Amino acid sequence: MAEAALIEMINRVFNGKYDPVAAIVEGEIARGFKVVRSGDTPWFRAVDWRAASVASIDGGRVRLVLLHSFVSGKGAMTRTLEGIRAEGLKPTVIDPTRELAATLRRRGWRGRSKGTTFDDRETVWSPRP
Repeated sequence: MAEAALIEMINRVFNGKYDPVAAIVEGEIARGFKVVRSGDTPWFRAVDWRAASVASIDGGRVRLVLLHSFVSGKGAMTRTLEGIRAEGLKPTVIDPTRELAATLRRRGWRGRSKGTTFDDRETVWSPRP
């Protein structure tokens, strides 16, 4: 991130004009991914995920980027993963919380760090083959 862009972001944060969800959406678009919001597809159901939730599609992979279910522990993630696979796509979870990473690990997923800069560094979790 260029110094001027970083200063602009810091100013927006302190002035209350920074929208983190919009920043995530902009970042996904800037990287060439197709953004999917809750309710846009059958596998990312609006009854399971709050409006702030964000996924994106990168070729044949679905990137679950920002997840906020209405009710935790009631199968939203399982339904979403099953729906993604039913469409012939491969699910990934981007930078999960510690709790979600532990759940993914128990389910046999693994995380890999990717990227080299502030703008593209992320941990991508995928199911083991």
